[in-house]
Amino acid sequence: MKSTDTYRKIPRQARALASVDAILEAAAQILQGGDGRFTTNAVAERAGVSIGTLYQYFPDKNAILIALARQELSLTGSAVTDSLSQRETGCELDERLRLAIRALIEGFHGRQRTRKALIEALIANGLSEELTRPVDEAMQDILSNAPRLPSGTIPKVRPVTAFVATRAIVGTLRAAIMEESSFIGSPEFEDELVRLAHTLLDSSH
Repeated sequence: MKSTDTYRKIPRQARALASVDAILEAAAQILQGGDGRFTTNAVAERAGVSIGTLYQYFPDKNAILIALARQELSLTGSAVTDSLSQRETGCELDERLRLAIRALIEGFHGRQRTRKALIEALIANGLSEELTRPVDEAMQDILSNAPRLPSGTIPKVRPVTAFVATRAIVGTLRAAIMEESSFIGSPEFEDELVRLAHTLLDSSH
């Protein structure tokens, strides 16, 4: 069953938002440490809040994981959008693909143990499709604003092709994180992802 109600109480005021931010950052730090101490008590202590304050907003540690995962994915999606907006509409598809993929890699890179735990939490809660959202949104932006492929044709990518391309990117990123691969963050990794996406999209014409 999907866990969609992350917060027990929605933080609205500045003090509440600061407390929730501290809780999520504390959770990320503990997960990155990988010492197995990911409990609500440990998170509250690291965040500098009382356990009662934590439970005001989160019913359990699983809810913290989902909230943190969603926050990270939202930040990654925003970074991709910002990256693409810095280029003129209609620039070459290859350039837009590279910008989006670079932003995605940067979003998923760093704190790899934390990212790994968050991916596992989303999958365990039946929310794996949320991992693809930043990539789906980037692909829509790229295809709607890049009028021509290097071959000179106008991109009219079939939905199934876009699905395969986005899932190939997400799958590769996920594998790199889950395996704690040294490739992620390297220029070669970026090049291969761009080549993969470009080949899949261009082959549909």
